[in-house]
Amino acid sequence: DKKGGKKGKKDKDLTPDRSIESLYEELVKEGILVQYPKVKISEYMGEYSYLGTTLRQANIEPMPSLSDVRRVVTEYGVLPMGSQTVHETAPHVKSIMIAGPHGTGKRMLVNAICSELGANLMDLTAENICGKYPGKAGLTMLLHLVMKVGKLLQPTVVYIGNAEKTFIKKVPKNDMSDPKRLKKELPKIMKKMSAEDRILFVGTSLTPWDGDVKGLCQCYQKIILIPRPDYASRYLLFKLLQPTV
Repeated sequence: DKKGGKKGKKDKDLTPDRSIESLYEELVKEGILVQYPKVKISEYMGEYSYLGTTLRQANIEPMPSLSDVRRVVTEYGVLPMGSQTVHETAPHVKSIMIAGPHGTGKRMLVNAICSELGANLMDLTAENICGKYPGKAGLTMLLHLVMKVGKLLQPTVVYIGNAEKTFIKKVPKNDMSDPKRLKKELPKIMKKMSAEDRILFVGTSLTPWDGDVKGLCQCYQKIILIPRPDYASRYLLFKLLQPTV
């Protein structure tokens, strides 16, 4: 079968003679496999949108609340990845992008997903992989290591900060991180992922409109918007942060 042979060629093991321990150690030394602070998803504070129903009755679609964000991240990022059975039977979500303004907890949610799962965290942010594994062969090896270790030691979260830069329309002259390095490779990797692979790609973005919308939507199955806190969430946060008298 020609198609099967082609797929076999693509999935060739580039490190058949190396132990998983040595591959893991290499990723740690290169700063690809990173530690993260332990955070519970419940620590992402936010209140329900109490005006939601009223606005919908007036044919106005309300902005999502921080409570909605927490629920959606749990449904797409934590629950399926936490169980092999659920992951194989539920709709397969391979990638999500969390977009929102500064200080709204995008990276905190990534850390919370990892903490709830006890997952490995791989950082493929452009600035982090800049100068590492140079050239086309180097990039192939990097992605091979990430996917091989990620599958053998799953669950694994692959984090891409400033996700829009991968699909940026015009790279700024002062940006030396080669942000479009993964542009062609990411869709290929995700296409080959099966329901058995408990690997989740999570991108975060401050300015998603800077990237090519079509490319972003093809790469990230679910795009989660974090709005600025509404009145109810601000009240809750002030109440929790205010020192007791």
